[in-house]
Amino acid sequence: MSFTIQASSFDPALISPESRAFNSKLSSITASQPKWFEIGAEKYRKLRAEGGTALPAPTLLPSATPFEIPSRDANRKIPCRVFKPQNGHISRALFMHIHGGGWVLGSESSQDVQLQRLADTHSIVCISVGYRLAPEHPFPAGPEDCFDAAEWLVTNAVGQSQAPLAFMGGESAGGHLTMLTALHLLQHQGATFSEFRFRGLLLHYGCYSLRWLPSVYSFAKREPHLVLSLDTMTAFQNAFLGKDVTQDMLDDPKISPLYADLPSLRHKLPAALFTCGTEDYLLDDTLFMASRWIAAGGETSLAIVNGAAHGYTAFEPSVKGSCAEEGERLTDKFFEEHL
Repeated sequence: MSFTIQASSFDPALISPESRAFNSKLSSITASQPKWFEIGAEKYRKLRAEGGTALPAPTLLPSATPFEIPSRDANRKIPCRVFKPQNGHISRALFMHIHGGGWVLGSESSQDVQLQRLADTHSIVCISVGYRLAPEHPFPAGPEDCFDAAEWLVTNAVGQSQAPLAFMGGESAGGHLTMLTALHLLQHQGATFSEFRFRGLLLHYGCYSLRWLPSVYSFAKREPHLVLSLDTMTAFQNAFLGKDVTQDMLDDPKISPLYADLPSLRHKLPAALFTCGTEDYLLDDTLFMASRWIAAGGETSLAIVNGAAHGYTAFEPSVKGSCAEEGERLTDKFFEEHL
């Protein structure tokens, strides 16, 4: 088991003219829009829902079914959305999706179109988890909701959806929460969860270290900024961690899964797809996490998408230069190889 990274994947001279034009437009939007921490999370969430940010506004589909999963807290449930194949096919497996948004933005309604497409294309059930958001609910609230949802699905997915939980994945902060949740199950005290095995994890441009890695500082020096900035990332970090987490705790694997004891989990790690664009602040997160995963024996697929910016999978594949079509191809290939 191995992967080879071609140097050409990182060569800026090989970025397509379409991606250069798309990224230039995206940079202009990034520069012109208010920062979420300047206007407040609630106002920015509304702005994003209306399509007023660098990423497209979500489209709500009538095929999605609202659903709630019990939480560890009495009288509180976790809101979810369920997507089933609309083509009459029997569902082969269940995919638990965790949305991105810096632990502050987004919801279970953020990616209806993408999740319904996956359900129809691969005959799977997709469940998107609406975990609690910062700054209203700082760490460990968001991760705990994902843990609770995963534990419930391990034992109830077949009865609820007639399909077994088999895949989990997310983008950006959702990639971070996916990794935390997978490790939570693997290290669980209960055998029902520690012996559970996913068929695969889908991890798009995740953040795996809350202590910023070199690529963050490298991209921070570039002007104009593309989707993210160091100020924006630090504001997300502070909101998510809250006042009780100090800088010396950033290497804790419960916060930064890059530092988890993966060698102790050899022969237990599920297959994982890691993707990231070369124009993404979190490039090193993907390179480092994928390297640690394969070093610990995990089947690893690593795809570096030349010219892609942070959030590239959020766009319609038809948007020229976004690289979303490549993200869709990689995702489809991984599902079909592991179903």
